[in-house]
Amino acid sequence: MAEELIKNGVFTPEVMSKKMLRNLDANSVWKGLVNDNWEGEIKDAGDTVIINQYGDIAVKDYVIGEAVEYEHPAGDNLILKVDQQKYFAFFIDKISRVQAKPELIDGYFSRAKVAINLEKDTYLSTLAFAGIEKAIDKTGLNKDNIYGYFTQLMGSLRWANALQNNGTGFDGKRPFAVVDPDVYGVMLAAPENLKATVEGDKTSREGTILRFAGFDVKVSTHANPEDTNKKVIVGTTEAITLADQITETQTVRDKDAIGGAYCSGLYVYGAKVVQPKALAGGTVTLA
Repeated sequence: MAEELIKNGVFTPEVMSKKMLRNLDANSVWKGLVNDNWEGEIKDAGDTVIINQYGDIAVKDYVIGEAVEYEHPAGDNLILKVDQQKYFAFFIDKISRVQAKPELIDGYFSRAKVAINLEKDTYLSTLAFAGIEKAIDKTGLNKDNIYGYFTQLMGSLRWANALQNNGTGFDGKRPFAVVDPDVYGVMLAAPENLKATVEGDKTSREGTILRFAGFDVKVSTHANPEDTNKKVIVGTTEAITLADQITETQTVRDKDAIGGAYCSGLYVYGAKVVQPKALAGGTVTLA
């Protein structure tokens, strides 16, 4: 190390800045688009939660003098499995900790959290698209027909009884639309967007860009930007339930590297499409 700091016989000290360069990370959008109604019932990887749902009751014509027929209602059972396990592990030596920032370990734990959230976001996006029962695809999407396409998706949710009369889901929240930056760009160019409300800092949910055809729009950059087939997903938070937790994090001091630390964590989660009728979308290509 000392030899590297001496150049042409001149000692040139290197200074380790205590300021950290900001990372440009993709937005994690799906955490706020699902529910966690059964999260408190899991404790570890491999746990299974059986979700019960009421069955329908038939209404029949009553005729005086005829016997009343009693049915035996039976609901559907859905199984939520906590089958996703992710870990992180890193080593910080004492020199790095002293020269950079005392809270370096906490900073890298935060970086691990970002990485896990992005993994989970991709998982939820894939699960949601696969959960769409009847896709509504569109070719040649442009600024003149994109509003009509999204009103068609809104109609699909209404026909499925996934929305209340006021246009919100049964959680009281406006339905969401998740699109990539290219589709979002077409939304911005649509004539109807002139009447859309730009939420900006008024919204409490990170990543909401605008309201379009009754949807709160979320922009996700997880898709391949070179892919001409764009996935559009709309729905309500009733559609997917998520159960997740960090089961263990630890920092172990290294006896052989004075002041060094081994840091690791285990994160488990699982999700299930419990109301597929509360999802709509499809594959679109841009004009």
